[in-house]
Amino acid sequence: MRAISLVALLLTAASPAGAQDATGRPEEVPACTSLVALRQLVVEAGEDRLRAVAQVSRHPGCRLVPRDRIGAVERRAMVGGAPYECFTVRETECLWVMP
Repeated sequence: MRAISLVALLLTAASPAGAQDATGRPEEVPACTSLVALRQLVVEAGEDRLRAVAQVSRHPGCRLVPRDRIGAVERRAMVGGAPYECFTVRETECLWVMP
């Protein structure tokens, strides 16, 4: 188990998607076409943004979106006390973005 975690960490660090901005947040954020898909990603990643970035390719309907393409909030929802927001993304529909 420890070896798998180490390999995942190394792959994340080597990936351009693993790049971080000055605040330590990923430059690209996981975004999904449905709130259900985003919740599945969040649960699998344990609410860890960098882990979610590394796992996004395994979730249908989810992809990485450059932070600068994210626009205004179009919809909001509360699930289990956690807020979720669907943002307009340039050239696409509203996408649910990891809180």
